[in-house]
Amino acid sequence: MNLRNGGALTFALGLALAASVGCSGNNIALVGRDTLPARASRPIRSEMVGTVERVDTASNEIHLQSSPGHPGIVTYSAETRVRFLGQVYPVSHLRFGDVVAMQMENDARGNPHTHMIRLQERTGDWAQRHN
Repeated sequence: MNLRNGGALTFALGLALAASVGCSGNNIALVGRDTLPARASRPIRSEMVGTVERVDTASNEIHLQSSPGHPGIVTYSAETRVRFLGQVYPVSHLRFGDVVAMQMENDARGNPHTHMIRLQERTGDWAQRHN
């Protein structure tokens, strides 16, 4: 029992020391800041515009004609939705030729992934097809 209390006391003192060192002097701004190199190297969300070639609902992939330097295949999740004219639609409603803008980030494996898609230009009567 004494060994357990001693370990807890050592941990508490170490935590207090680390907090006091981290908050002393000019380091106050570092509290809560993401400073780990692995996190800092992760890409920040960016936006990409592309033209839909096809949607593969079996593998949750959108195949795109995109500009150089942007991915040709983007994954999406079951929660991802398409926004168009104030309405929300499932990704499966996208069709060949639709021009979309996507907020991009990398998934756990480093592949391009989107959670939000905005339909910028539609092919035909897009909204009427899906009412």
